[in-house]
Amino acid sequence: MEKILTKLKNTQGILAIILTNREGNLLYSSSSLDASPVVLAGLTASLQGFLSEILQGVKMGNFKDTIINGDTGRIIISTLNNGNILVLFTTATGNLGLIKFALSNAMEALNKLNH
Repeated sequence: MEKILTKLKNTQGILAIILTNREGNLLYSSSSLDASPVVLAGLTASLQGFLSEILQGVKMGNFKDTIINGDTGRIIISTLNNGNILVLFTTATGNLGLIKFALSNAMEALNKLNH
């Protein structure tokens, strides 16, 4: 797992990676941000749970992923097959196509580990 996430973190434009479970327990972090990975894990799990409730409430299925755009960066939240949550914090100028490609490869590899 660590090898997969380290490779992902080395993608240009990615500032931080957080892996958490649905309860917000930090499973992995690699970050150059000043914010606490433990706090970010908890907040992310809460946000993912909230978004899941909205999707299910309007009968649009289960939460898969989302991109949140800020003035100076993005947050990409994705759910693994086992329910764990992978979060990327990126620069606003990072190549989103390249980042999403690297994320897709990492998600596929992580999902294979959990089978």
